[in-house]
Amino acid sequence: MVFGAVIARQLTHRGPPVWAIFVVGAGVTLATGILSVGEGARVLAASAATLAFLFALFVLASGLESAGALEHLARWLIGVAPRPRDLPFVLFVGIGLVSAVMINDALVLIGVPILVGVAARLKVGAKPLLLVLAFSVTVGSTLTPFGNPQNLLVAVQSGVAAPVTTFLRYLALPTAINLVLGGWYLRYVYRDAMPADTAEYARARAEAPPLLPKGDWRSRLLGRPVLWIFPVTIAALVGFGIASTVLPGAAVPPWEIALAGVVVLLAVSPRRTVILRHVNWTILLLFAGLFVVVQGAVTGGVIAALEAYFPIPGPGHATAALAAVVGTSLAGSQLVSNVPWVALQLPLLSGLGYGAGTPVVWMALAAGSTLAGNVTLLGAVSNLILVDQAERRQVTVRLTDFVRTGLPLALITVVVLLACLAIGL
Repeated sequence: MVFGAVIARQLTHRGPPVWAIFVVGAGVTLATGILSVGEGARVLAASAATLAFLFALFVLASGLESAGALEHLARWLIGVAPRPRDLPFVLFVGIGLVSAVMINDALVLIGVPILVGVAARLKVGAKPLLLVLAFSVTVGSTLTPFGNPQNLLVAVQSGVAAPVTTFLRYLALPTAINLVLGGWYLRYVYRDAMPADTAEYARARAEAPPLLPKGDWRSRLLGRPVLWIFPVTIAALVGFGIASTVLPGAAVPPWEIALAGVVVLLAVSPRRTVILRHVNWTILLLFAGLFVVVQGAVTGGVIAALEAYFPIPGPGHATAALAAVVGTSLAGSQLVSNVPWVALQLPLLSGLGYGAGTPVVWMALAAGSTLAGNVTLLGAVSNLILVDQAERRQVTVRLTDFVRTGLPLALITVVVLLACLAIGL
């Protein structure tokens, strides 16, 4: 009933928000005795690391928004594109790289008003720029465990050792290739949507700031401490991840590093109240409800029953498993969106025998479910956020607009992914 309600909500765009469906579903799971209240509490306690990591990423994203860092980056990217027709390529690659280190749901939430403003200033239609935003955060966020919520689920709950370096090892090459190919593809698709060289564009390029503006950086960093806390936190996540693979001793959990960065930010930032006010709390409620519902499905035998219907071979057939995991993720994510799909697949794959010793299959699940977001609007929560935010600004993004461009892009990126993962075996 819960997943049926999610499907109905995404097809009709009516009804309660997705987070509310999962919260109610969790309540019914406990009320009907599928899980006891104590078991539900233990599920949430076991998921505390994931929730803490997600909270930390949203706080850091909110801090960057309040500091004006992303708007500054968008203005700088305009200066990088020599002509309007180059703007889709530059935005796709630039935003894609940012989404690798900043959770994509938050980036979309912040990016929509920025790009609508850019379009108005350049006197171009906002829809192509918003679609570039949607496609770029999907492709770029594939790279790291903290690029999107489904990657975070895989990193924390699959048992993969050193998740940061594991993601980089298997997904750096396909993500780099896909950012370049995807950028050229979108440049070609939207070549007629971008105007010829205009006075407005020349003026915007001339006014584009340098990436690192001159001035009193000491005062800037004191007034907006997120400008140094965010890069230091990301560097620590990557650095400790790499160190854990080459140095003896216990690895530092990534969520502890991210949470430490947040503690410092809230302690020293004069904008802490504004930052906390703009955190996407509903995503945290969605995850909490999702964990309880999925554990109820495991306890009630639903996951075990589903194993017979999913053509995923066991660990002894890794090559076939890659195609099966990616293929089912592409299809399944269109029904329930990629985050709930991954939550369902984690216990299923574990039951088939996949664990810490089979990282490539977990990378296939993370990347396949992520790239599924470019097939249709229903494939990713970030797409639904983008549509909602765009409509609030009188810009309509239709399913046909999305699929016409997104489906070929998804096919290109999935072929590259499978080829690179097969080589990685």
